[in-house]
Amino acid sequence: MEKPDDQYLWEAEKEESPPEISVRQGVVGFTKFLFFMSFTLSLIPFFLILKIFYKWTDIKIPMLVVRKFWSRVGLKLCGLNLRVQGRLSSRVSMVVCNHVSWLDILVIQSVTDVVFVAKSEVKTWPGFGFLAQLADTLFVERKPQKIGFHSKEAAKIMSMGNTICFFPEGTSSDGLRVLKFRSSFFQLAYNNVFGTCHPVIHIQPLSLFYAPHSVDKDNDFYGWWGSMSLFTHMVKVLCQSSGTVTLKFHHLLSSSDYQNRKQLASEAEKIIGDEVAYNISTKNLKG
Repeated sequence: MEKPDDQYLWEAEKEESPPEISVRQGVVGFTKFLFFMSFTLSLIPFFLILKIFYKWTDIKIPMLVVRKFWSRVGLKLCGLNLRVQGRLSSRVSMVVCNHVSWLDILVIQSVTDVVFVAKSEVKTWPGFGFLAQLADTLFVERKPQKIGFHSKEAAKIMSMGNTICFFPEGTSSDGLRVLKFRSSFFQLAYNNVFGTCHPVIHIQPLSLFYAPHSVDKDNDFYGWWGSMSLFTHMVKVLCQSSGTVTLKFHHLLSSSDYQNRKQLASEAEKIIGDEVAYNISTKNLKG
């Protein structure tokens, strides 16, 4: 049985104030926002047509190309250079990653074909909720009685040949630490998803690390957590961002190598946590 939520959450808040933005930065940021909105709206009808095409023909590549292109453009407008280490394995069924910001979706989606698992609240976010539904995101409620139901939904998605991606921390952080992983969804690795007697599920840990280029930016500049305003954070990123995000694909973990979901979750947490700690030490940051 899982521990109470407060054992998993990071008890931290940050004094948040409106970012100090110059007139030039404001104009640049607003221009980026208008362009991205127009760009997104123009792609939606095309993307919907490609989704229908995929359902009729089972040809997914055109839809994926558009989604990855949209994500790459979004990252560029957010002033982020993407650095990728490794690649997604063709054998993977589940991807797990540390959670830093709303930007994580753009980063992961720009290089992978995954179905995201997100908290149900995301569905109600203006703009983001609609785009998440468009990408066939699996929305889950954080209630113990709902775990079984959502697990069945996830298993169905996996049985159709899709890879699911979720953030085991259950919340985002400042990007300078990895919070304790919840093990609930790791149980999928031990369920009879594919209808075989002894299924072996492969899980691939991913790690994200954001580093601002400017020395006058805080190390946690890209972190979005706690009660921080989504709108304020987006304004800050669009107007002031200049940095690099490193996405690293780690070695596969097999469910057969671990006795239960807790051991599997613990190993994935260690792999990702060690990578974040390494990035902090090599860049002389304070975690």
